Amino acid sequence: SAAELSAHTNGADDDMTEYTNSLRNGILEAYSGIFQGFKGSPKAQLLMPYAQHVLQFLDSLYMEKDMDDVVTKAAIGVLGDLADTLGGAAGSLIQQSVSSKDFLKECLSSEDHLIKESAEWAKLTISRAISY
Repeated sequence: SAAELSAHTNGADDDMTEYTNSLRNGILEAYSGIFQGFKGSPKAQLLMPYAQHVLQFLDSLYMEKDMDDVVTKAAIGVLGDLADTLGGAAGSLIQQSVSSKDFLKECLSSEDHLIKESAEWAKLTISRAISY
């Protein structure tokens, strides 16, 4: 619910934009922690019903175009974590994602070293997930 709310918040002023980015970053860190916690576990497939919701959240963040660099890095990291944890099961969902390919491409060409590094790792995990 928090992810859905934060994805559709219009930053009317700088304070609201900062708050929204902080909220989004917290949500993305939680998603990342959950995916990393389940990685390699036979129970990882229990996350599959939620994968589409996570991808929709990432799509909505990308479409809003008001993410700061911290949120951008966390978002591309979550995309990589999703692929890394769920493997081939997530590969087709990522391919169907509205903006994952564009978001990844944008992050790969980022001038921010940390975003670019996270995007390179995400690209690797997505490639593995798609090739299953």
